[in-house]
Formats: sequence, C-alpha cells, structure tokens
Amino acid sequence: MAAIDIYCDAFVARDRHELDSEPVVHVAPGVRGVAHIRLLVSDDSGYGRLVAEVASAQPGVVFVFDRASRCDRFLGDQPGWSANGTEMAMVLRDIEAVTDAAFPDGLELRPVDRVGSGAPDTVPLRDAVATAIASDPGITESADRVAGYLRALPPSVRLFAAVDETGVARATSACHVFGDYAQVFFVSTEPAWRRRGIGSAMTAEALRGAASLGARRAFLHSTADGASLYKRLGFEAVGLLTRYSHAG
Repeated sequence: MAAIDIYCDAFVARDRHELDSEPVVHVAPGVRGVAHIRLLVSDDSGYGRLVAEVASAQPGVVFVFDRASRCDRFLGDQPGWSANGTEMAMVLRDIEAVTDAAFPDGLELRPVDRVGSGAPDTVPLRDAVATAIASDPGITESADRVAGYLRALPPSVRLFAAVDETGVARATSACHVFGDYAQVFFVSTEPAWRRRGIGSAMTAEALRGAASLGARRAFLHSTADGASLYKRLGFEAVGLLTRYSHAG
C-alpha cells in the first residue's frame, strides 16, 4: 500500500472514531445550524467535489496535499479561506518495528494527568502545556485554550512528559488511537534539552502507548526540522499538507 493510501485510511478512521460518520467529507450541523465541511484532498481528482462542498458549506477545514495544485490554487482564491501553515504528513507502517529509545540521564518519563485526578507520579496538564508552548513558537493560542483542547480529547488519548531531577517537565508527546491507527502529536522538547535523543524517546513512548491500545500503524505531521527525527524511527514522508480554514 502506498504511503498516501495509508494516510488517507488513517484520516477516515479518525473521522469515523470522532464523528461517527463517513468521511472523507463530513457535513454536519454546526454552530447556529450551519453546515461544516471537513475534507481531505489527496490529488486534483477531487477538484469537482471540493468546489461543490465549498459552495454548499462555507465554514470548515480542508487539508490539501501539495500534489493537488489545482485544488490548492482554488482554495487560495476563495474569500474567507485562509492557509494555516504547511506540514509534512508522515506515516509509519508497523509500530511494533520501532525500537526503544533511551532517555538521557537526568530525565524520567511520567504520564500527564489530563483530567486533573491528582494521581501520584503524574505531571499536571498545565505544566506539560507550558513546556510545549516554551518549545514551539508555532503555538500561538493561550495556555488555557491548549489545555482545554487536550482535556476535551477522548479517553483513547495518552499524554506523556519527561521531567528532570527537580520534577520540571522538559519534553512532551501524545498519541490518539482509533482502531488500527494512531496519531502522534504534541511532541516537543525545550530548546536547552535538544540534540540528546529526547524527541526520539518521547515519540517512541507515544508509539508504545498506542500499541498498548491496539494500534498497528501511525501517522503524524512534522515541521521541516523534525522530519529527519521521525524518519530515523521508520516514518515515511507522504507529502506536504496545507490546512485551510474558514470560520464562517
């Protein structure tokens, strides 16, 4: 199976899990009863469907691969639609093939307390969010908003943090499992702790967490700088993916 087919299958599996519906296009009642579009465009064969859906359901989000150049130009010309950055989509064919990655001395892995249970030996969600924001200038939303989003995710999401000897979180990762597939996200390492293999270790831990919940394959979105890290773990590059959104 081609890498892009794995990615598209994962996209469909996630939407079925989250929306209990049939993607790739999801049109459902939204705020104030307005239709909401959620569409993945893998190539320009989807141009006609894209034009029709955008015309009938203005608010929403569309993910466009770089090979769909005609669709990309169309959305770029549509009033109200804005590009929210481009990332590399990557897939992992076999989670079990990923080997363990060791943490450097001075760091200890702990689960993140996403729901505020106060369980011992966990990292509070607010601390993990602060670490991610300090590590990634691309996160422009407030800490409260990021924490609220993570708190609202389903129970199949696992969050992890690596803490130093004083208990301060220095790196994070997460996995979201839906059937045979998992998405890895929230991977971050504070600048002063980089180039020690921590990012690889945090990603491997997220994949182990996904495997424990039954996932066999995984995908993620990477920056240009992070792609080489994921390739070393066995991920394949699918293509550049641009996210367009329209608030309505």
